[in-house]
Amino acid sequence: MTVGSTFPSTMRVAKETVVAIEYTLKDDQGNIIDASGERGPMEYLHGARNIIPGLEQGIEGLVAGDTKNVLVAPRLGYGEYSEKLIQQVPLSAFGANTPQVGMRFPAETNLGMRFLTIKKIEGEEVTLDGNHELAGKTLHFDIKVVSVRAAELPELSHGHPHQAGGCCGGGGCGSGEGSGDGCCSAEEPAAQKQGGCGSGDCGCS
Repeated sequence: MTVGSTFPSTMRVAKETVVAIEYTLKDDQGNIIDASGERGPMEYLHGARNIIPGLEQGIEGLVAGDTKNVLVAPRLGYGEYSEKLIQQVPLSAFGANTPQVGMRFPAETNLGMRFLTIKKIEGEEVTLDGNHELAGKTLHFDIKVVSVRAAELPELSHGHPHQAGGCCGGGGCGSGEGSGDGCCSAEEPAAQKQGGCGSGDCGCS
């Protein structure tokens, strides 16, 4: 059963709609950070915080075929860069694992679960950065809305769109480093960890 199936074909992006977008993300200098490209459109459930708040707000009210440049300030993206999220830990904390600069991993911190990046290794000390790679950056999205449809009841229940016959449509656009770990996904406070789509354990049938 489809919720709101009597909506007109020119359905607008609103809460409880599943939206597919093509996008290109650039920084202030015009450098491309990411793009949907060959991956095809990204689907998300509007109003379920599947994507960062600034992007979701910018798409509100559009219809399929619309294009728009959406400017997202850090506070509505991945927050400002914070020196408080830099910490040093002893190399021995990694046990038998061999840390390398650039390596990212989830860890429980006093601010909750965060992804940490190894920034530097000097002797027996490892510097970790809890900021998202896009923290402090103003994000420039070129968006095209590909489709808008009413969400189905299971999608509303699970908090994310479903692929045909399966689970967890959409996923996070952005860094390409892994599921749910991109500029549209929600790893940091401004966007908050979302719905479970792309987590590998969404619990969908």
